[in-house]
Amino acid sequence: MAEGAAAESAVTEEQTPLHVDVAVESAPEAAAEQPAPAPAPEPVVEQPAPAPAPEAVVEQPAPAPAPEAAVEQPAPAPAPEPVVEQPAPAPAPEAAVEHPVPAPAPAVRLADAYRGIVKIEVVSCAPDYETPWQGGRYGRGTGTGFLVAPGLFMTNAHVVANAEKIDISLYADARRIPARVKFVAHDADLALLEIDDTKSFEGVPCLEFSEEMPLLEDTVRAIGYPIGGNRLSVTRGIVSRIDTIPYAHPRNIAHLALQVDAAINPGNSGGPVLKDDKVIGVAFQGLQQANSTGYVIPMPVIRHFLKDVEDGHYDGYVEMGARFLPLENKAMRRHYGIEDNGLGCLVADLVKGGACASALQVGDVVLAVNGLPVDATAMIELEGVRVRLEELAERAFAGDKVQFTLIRKGEVMQTEATMAPLPSIRVLSRRYDELPRYVVFGGLVFQPLNFNVVQEHQIPSAHVMVELDAFTRGGESAAREDLVLLTRSLPDEVNARFSDTGRGIVTKVNGVEVRGLAHLYSLLYPADGQPRPEYTVIELADAARPLVIDNAAVDAANTRIAERYNIPASSRLK
Repeated sequence: MAEGAAAESAVTEEQTPLHVDVAVESAPEAAAEQPAPAPAPEPVVEQPAPAPAPEAVVEQPAPAPAPEAAVEQPAPAPAPEPVVEQPAPAPAPEAAVEHPVPAPAPAVRLADAYRGIVKIEVVSCAPDYETPWQGGRYGRGTGTGFLVAPGLFMTNAHVVANAEKIDISLYADARRIPARVKFVAHDADLALLEIDDTKSFEGVPCLEFSEEMPLLEDTVRAIGYPIGGNRLSVTRGIVSRIDTIPYAHPRNIAHLALQVDAAINPGNSGGPVLKDDKVIGVAFQGLQQANSTGYVIPMPVIRHFLKDVEDGHYDGYVEMGARFLPLENKAMRRHYGIEDNGLGCLVADLVKGGACASALQVGDVVLAVNGLPVDATAMIELEGVRVRLEELAERAFAGDKVQFTLIRKGEVMQTEATMAPLPSIRVLSRRYDELPRYVVFGGLVFQPLNFNVVQEHQIPSAHVMVELDAFTRGGESAAREDLVLLTRSLPDEVNARFSDTGRGIVTKVNGVEVRGLAHLYSLLYPADGQPRPEYTVIELADAARPLVIDNAAVDAANTRIAERYNIPASSRLK
């Protein structure tokens, strides 16, 4: 749940799809095929063979003298009678066997599968981005997970984010089993946990993933351990909306999601959501301003995650690097020379160096992608559901091709883009499972610009918006590893009167443009044997004057400041 994100963590899995398919399909079928039905069909098949025998016996009495034939063949006469009587009871056993087998199977299978829906308890440590050299803040949280392969459980990334210790508890079982994160996708809020104690789950079947997207008004049920309860909770509702929404865990990344009116509360996070007896998604967040409004990660996002980790590593999503706008206004359509037929959207912006930068141009009108018509609201239809055309990139991987049919300057043409990740936009995402990076020099604290730093120091977005846009969309990320921000000044003689300069992006040190935090460190702390200038001059974007540090006094100041503020090292670069 979004509400529990601060106290929860993340997990992932390796080659799960193969294991999942085997576990999901074989377990129920084996259970259905191996009961008593196997012997039942055999007697039924064998009995038709004697059936012709009575017919031959019946034909013989007609030509032969009735009394003598009947007297001479007493032994055969009884034989056909039992044979004729047995076929009659045979259907009764068949009916008796066939009705119980299908009926109880789903109930038994689902009850067994409930044993694989586990409560997850996490001790986490959230890093401190205000004083990055210090330890973090400890907390506890709970969530839900479910068995997807032997020894592997799926849950939300936010359930296990920043986890120090993870335990899972079986349904109606007081034991706690240690678990660890195997794979985690913070951008998709999914994780896979693994355990060593697989004996506790011997004979427990995995829930089966659905191959289809649910439709509006389909009935679903969410299963989990909400509000820290120790027993399973099941809530029921309908699918009320299917849309692309921002995921609360990464903060700035949007994916497809199902909105349901089944109650999804803190602790439900990571639990399966079922339609009939198949998993159609994972519960992950709710809406505080509305009653009984929860959100579910659907199967396209889950399948992407499982496919991604097949090679043992999670790579993340690719991006089109383009922004598409609706073309519903009739005057605009006439301006771009297209018919008023409800098809076509506008390319409004492109990221320099992005996947579509060479295939599209601002002002292009996109009519179709991969052969799928694009309507005037920039939507396409996939799996019977209308989604934004960017959903094609959501289901693609690095190297996949996307074909565009478009109108450019009145001419219909075909272009192709190769999908690729866009790491620079991750600057705007919340970070987990890593220690904050920093450099301290003369009491000045430098950190890379990211969501955690901006939020912790409460930096107004207007102070960094220009530089951030140039870095994420203007192509500067190709030349820079980080945007480096001066976040605070620890008072000391060496930096007296610097507090009035505020905080800002570091642009140059001694006239050299700063390419990132590691590069900044090399400029402030030259390698042994390299001469150090008399002063270190640090320039900030939009600052009225530079910051000047006397290098003759800085070494003593660094030692003094480290002792005063309990700073164990002058930097953490990784």
